[in-house]
Amino acid sequence: MQTLDIISSIILLMVAVALAVYWVLRIRNMRRSLRLPFINDHKVIITQALRKMNIKPEWEKEEDKQVVHFTYQGGHFNIALEKGSPYARVSFLYFYKTDMDKLDAVRLTCNLCNLNTDACRIVYTVNEKENDVDVHLISVLPIMREGMNEELQRVMGDAFRWQDAFSERMKMQPKTKGTDVEKVKAEYKRELELIREQEMTHQKEGPDWHETRTDAHTLKDLLATTMGLTDIIPTEMTVSKEESTVTLTDPDEILNTKISDFLIADNTFAHKSAFAKLDFYDPRDILKERHLMIDVESEDQTKDTLYYRATLSLAPVSLTINMDESSEQREKKMTSVLLGYDLTPSKERLAHFRYVWKEALDKSKKGQEDDMSEDEKVLAKMQDSHMAENFFTGMQLYLHKRYYEAVGHLTDTYREMTRKVDGKGRFLKESFDEIAYLIGCCYMCLHQYEKACFYLQVTLPATREAYTEAYINCLVNNHDFRAMDNINGLLENIEMIIRSLDMGNGNEDDEEELDPKTAQEKERMMHFAAFVKRRKAYLLVSLGKYDEAEALLKKLLDDPENSDFALTELAYIQNNRTK
Repeated sequence: MQTLDIISSIILLMVAVALAVYWVLRIRNMRRSLRLPFINDHKVIITQALRKMNIKPEWEKEEDKQVVHFTYQGGHFNIALEKGSPYARVSFLYFYKTDMDKLDAVRLTCNLCNLNTDACRIVYTVNEKENDVDVHLISVLPIMREGMNEELQRVMGDAFRWQDAFSERMKMQPKTKGTDVEKVKAEYKRELELIREQEMTHQKEGPDWHETRTDAHTLKDLLATTMGLTDIIPTEMTVSKEESTVTLTDPDEILNTKISDFLIADNTFAHKSAFAKLDFYDPRDILKERHLMIDVESEDQTKDTLYYRATLSLAPVSLTINMDESSEQREKKMTSVLLGYDLTPSKERLAHFRYVWKEALDKSKKGQEDDMSEDEKVLAKMQDSHMAENFFTGMQLYLHKRYYEAVGHLTDTYREMTRKVDGKGRFLKESFDEIAYLIGCCYMCLHQYEKACFYLQVTLPATREAYTEAYINCLVNNHDFRAMDNINGLLENIEMIIRSLDMGNGNEDDEEELDPKTAQEKERMMHFAAFVKRRKAYLLVSLGKYDEAEALLKKLLDDPENSDFALTELAYIQNNRTK
């Protein structure tokens, strides 16, 4: 009897093992049919599927992803393969675009569509630079050995159908007006990006200054604007381009050398890099020869512009009996500017300006102020074509972070506007403030803080946060003695405003009871206060007041907006204390 039980147990065990092996093999085969373990195998499957659709894929590597961009039936798609994932992410980018004033309608339409989609999602992004909204479709599908091309065709066919449905639905959406927090943030993001860029942390040697130029600027212009070197007396400049070297000794020839000639010839890059050494005398001290090194490197090229970077480094004067440690000649001076050589004919740029200016004037006459960007409002108030063209050109250069070139056009506009003052001394104050603000920001990026401070002070009566933040950045980054008093005064005023908002609401502690308009105003002031506190902490560290800085930074750790900055600065303080 026992023998039979043992035999039965063995048989049952063998059956169980056989079943387990069967299911393991089946699951393995199922997995193999759905996906492959290596991203390169996934790439092969997608490539073969696209070729069956008469598409020649070109793959690019982006970090841990492989991405292919292609056009299918007039639509621009990409497919991304992530390492370790059995899925492919298909994106139909920019299938719909509209103006910023339709942001509410886009948001509502995206939500309605997403309620009815299965494996795809429709999302939007805000383009602050162009002041419009782009809509995209994203779909995820498993990678299969068989029928991958049919699956891709199905997904892309669905994408086109959703594009049509989205467009039709947008036509049914009314244009909405009113306060939109996301829209307001987008409109100011361009200038806030620059302001945040001008904030430095002590972990770094300094900011990465970028600039540029469209016209053929000379070495004299570059030295005066970026390094503050005016009226210098050159003695010799040696320029090395790959295997050739040229030496110039004539002062006028040196100063009038075009920077673009270092690399560019016949509207193309003739050289990848060049190096120049300039020997000169400063008229303030004609007994000591100075040396300036200039490194010029090609960077990028578009159909309209050749971009290249010039890095200038001025060697400080050695310490002697007659040379004090605090002398300006002992300072380390360096700047790096991004320059642009425009290939677009001037007629095309002028035609584009005239179109934009005409549109701005037309909107202004029709009373469509709500549909106009800040730049259009400034343009519409300029009845003089030369002044308007200067502002438009300077603004475009500014948006492309070509500050060196922008400052020339904007300064010309500023001077022209001052001449438009009538007999009673009135002028277009808002436009004037905006131009002064842009000029100040440009000079800050060129390390010309005294000039920046002059223009930014003009904007202070406007009491606009962006203008004030730029002015504070200028004082702090220049280690100006007025910085701390201005910061403390601002913090007191901000705290008073926040208290008044709470008290005006009837309850100083319950934030939930704030009406939407008051809540938005309070949030704006809180962001402003966060910026001022960061600048104060930075300044305290710069002054070596580590205990005060540490106390403030520990308070900032509890604020999500400031926590990363606080951690970085606290680490810097700790590192300096241990030295």
